[in-house]
Amino acid sequence: ISPWNFPMNLSNRSVATALGCGNAVVLKPASDTPLTGGLLLAKIYEEAGLPKGLLSVLIGRGSDIGDYFVEHPVPKLITFTGSTAVGRGIGAKTTGGQHIKRVALELGGNCPLVVLDDADVAHAVDIAIIGRFLHQGQICMSTNRIIVDASLADDFTERFVDRASKLVCGDPLDPATDIGPIINEAQLTGLLEKIERAQQQGAEVLLGGEPDGLVLPPAVFGGVNPTWDIAMQESFGPLAPIIVAHGEDEALRFANMSDYGLSSAVVGTDVERATAFALKIDAGMTHVNDMTVADERNVPFGGEKNSGLGRFNGEWILEEMTRTHWTSVQHEAHPYPF
Repeated sequence: ISPWNFPMNLSNRSVATALGCGNAVVLKPASDTPLTGGLLLAKIYEEAGLPKGLLSVLIGRGSDIGDYFVEHPVPKLITFTGSTAVGRGIGAKTTGGQHIKRVALELGGNCPLVVLDDADVAHAVDIAIIGRFLHQGQICMSTNRIIVDASLADDFTERFVDRASKLVCGDPLDPATDIGPIINEAQLTGLLEKIERAQQQGAEVLLGGEPDGLVLPPAVFGGVNPTWDIAMQESFGPLAPIIVAHGEDEALRFANMSDYGLSSAVVGTDVERATAFALKIDAGMTHVNDMTVADERNVPFGGEKNSGLGRFNGEWILEEMTRTHWTSVQHEAHPYPF
């Protein structure tokens, strides 16, 4: 069951591995992206010579067919990429239903970027801008919270807001565009509600603007309390809360405050110190002096806490897609005791 934000890639990472391990696959792409997430991918496999019957694409809304899809007795493994709410329901149905089966769940993320007091501010801003606004923030690994040491907060915030204000919003087919449209009206409405909620809770709007159709300009918030909704919930859009931390211990506490634990990042010039800090973050992935958005086929991709179960990529997904089967063969009769 694949999502809409990177439909072909996130469908194929399960489909290709499962087929390569000798399995047949039923793929249910997201309702917003049935072509790139399912039908086009199936056509490519068909033209490549995949035998008939090994890959089926099922188009439909999860609310209509999801339960049947997950609870069907045939599939031995359900892989899902999407929201934690839906993933939690899948987990309940696969472990507590009539047919207990394995799951590989890649769910929501509330990814922190921590800027330590010895960070190169210009470099930290570069990392934060791309990590937050790439693909309009519609990435599970997107930087959802920016936690900056108080000694650098004013300088960082001024530079970040200036950079964000210069991002070009508009047509994604135009090479000059930095921020394109949100996926649909429902998602845009949810983002506008998050902006309103942040203001109600006391966040200072340092940058913002009205949407043009589905294109929402960057919104940057200052004076954010780490317990507010804008910091605790995944926005999945171009909303950037800046949280000020007084010292390394408080920064770590803020970073681990979320119920999610997918990706994270730390910026600091003392690499050993930054790495030691990174190892204390409760997440499946942490990147030192790089953005939270990173995915390579040879490394384990996955999260902790409410960000999912299992790991994709490399040898780890092979473990998910296969089962260990102990088979013994006797070539001579045993002298059994009775």
